[in-house]
Amino acid sequence: MVVIRSHFKSIYLVPMVLISLVLGVFATVFGEAEVAANASHQATLGLIWVFSFCFYMNIFIFEWSRSWTYGFLATLAVFVAVGFAVDSPTFPVWETLKNWLAALEIRLSKATYFFFAVFFGFCALISWIRARMHFVVIESNEVQVYRNSLFGDRERISMLNPRVEVRVPDMIEYFHPFYRAGQIIIHAPNRSIVLDNVLQIRRIERITDRLGSSLQVRITQEG
Repeated sequence: MVVIRSHFKSIYLVPMVLISLVLGVFATVFGEAEVAANASHQATLGLIWVFSFCFYMNIFIFEWSRSWTYGFLATLAVFVAVGFAVDSPTFPVWETLKNWLAALEIRLSKATYFFFAVFFGFCALISWIRARMHFVVIESNEVQVYRNSLFGDRERISMLNPRVEVRVPDMIEYFHPFYRAGQIIIHAPNRSIVLDNVLQIRRIERITDRLGSSLQVRITQEG
């Protein structure tokens, strides 16, 4: 059998928890050090956090389909190529970009980093708890739907070699090294069960393929 757990999107905030914790520690160290470069260090940490935050917010806001992802990467590659082509002492593209980022002066206090680490961690914990209470178990001849495993709420659907469909609606979620997430649709006889944000989806797909290709028959001999 295989257990499939559907998560909230808040599970994708786990890297932001780690980033916020690490930057909070660095901010504490740099804040206590009375050095001239302290301000620039704080601005660098703030810039790292903001870019990381924007990246993971894109997972929540947009669905990065194949066409959207390829189009964005192609556009980015064109801009980078044009930047290298026109970059010159009279028109310093990369130097101007570097100065612009440095002029942003984004600074967050150590308390802010630790606050967001706790907040993002709490959101991810809610998703983790929910995935342990609401999940689906697939066997070769039936599907068990647990709506609240704490109180034993379960629905059994008799099936023979259930048809399982695997989709990758978001390329960032799928190629993220921590998650490899996607969507699984279980086509039952009377309805379809949709499970979003399933982690390590290819590993689950391989197991369901073996379940779908196997058939067990029990023979009882009389006498």
